[in-house]
Amino acid sequence: MARPQKTLLCIDDYQSSLNLCKIVLEDFGYKVSTASSAREGLEIFASHVSDAVILDYQMPEMNGELVAAEMRRTKPRVPILMLSGWLPLPESALQLVDEFVAKGDPVEFMLLAIQRGLSRGEKRKPVRPVDRRREPKRWA
Repeated sequence: MARPQKTLLCIDDYQSSLNLCKIVLEDFGYKVSTASSAREGLEIFASHVSDAVILDYQMPEMNGELVAAEMRRTKPRVPILMLSGWLPLPESALQLVDEFVAKGDPVEFMLLAIQRGLSRGEKRKPVRPVDRRREPKRWA
């Protein structure tokens, strides 16, 4: 029995990067949705099923860290792969994503990162908010 086709959402403000991402990933059997802005990406993410997200860090209206934080809040099990030509990225951004690939790395790096993210995403448990009632009391 064939495995169901995985759907990826690519978000990047550069249309040429989106086109390349879509072509390459479709050649490897993925179904790909694209968004050319952070806001459009969040709208698609909220209203459609995505098995994983490929997200650019540097975007004009909202950076990838803010987008990833919103995605984690609403659908914490969906793996997020961050792409960037800006290095190094803030540690706070890297903590929100499952994988990071530098723009300009070989395509194989991105494909492996997607596979790792998808395999971990299936096992991920949702993040639970801290229960302040169960927090240990602090002594003065």
